[in-house]
Amino acid sequence: MITGKTNFKNNINLSKGLLNSYEIEEINHDLKTIVLRKNGEKYFCRILKLDPSTGTTTMKINGNLIELKLEKEVEKMLEKIGIDVSSSMKVNELIAPMPGLIIGINTSVGQEVKQDDALVVLEAMKMENILTSPIDGIVKSIEVNIQQTVEKNSILIKFE
Repeated sequence: MITGKTNFKNNINLSKGLLNSYEIEEINHDLKTIVLRKNGEKYFCRILKLDPSTGTTTMKINGNLIELKLEKEVEKMLEKIGIDVSSSMKVNELIAPMPGLIIGINTSVGQEVKQDDALVVLEAMKMENILTSPIDGIVKSIEVNIQQTVEKNSILIKFE
């Protein structure tokens, strides 16, 4: 069973039975829309933003803005015993997702960056991979140089 919170307030259980009670009428991947029907009522859904790092999806359903944060069982258990999972998941580094060669650095120390800004170009398996900022922040240090080979999980940039 998938559980979550809508607009971070109301708990919701997305059981297989509940999900199967909706009939899919139309899916448009380009527009990120889906039309559902249940008991004769249509639901026009459009995904506006997906944030995999927080498990949050922002969407409009019949004109109403909804935020859904999917919760993992372990997060719910930690919350019950009083451990704040979000505080322990603060990101302060950009890490190489794979081994490769640094062929571009698009930032400098002290520069303010926004989440998803292109920071590093990593060549791996003859493909250029643009690595983006995981957070809004300020570049504290750049740990690599152009033409440097890096291993998977190497620290590339540190943020303040």
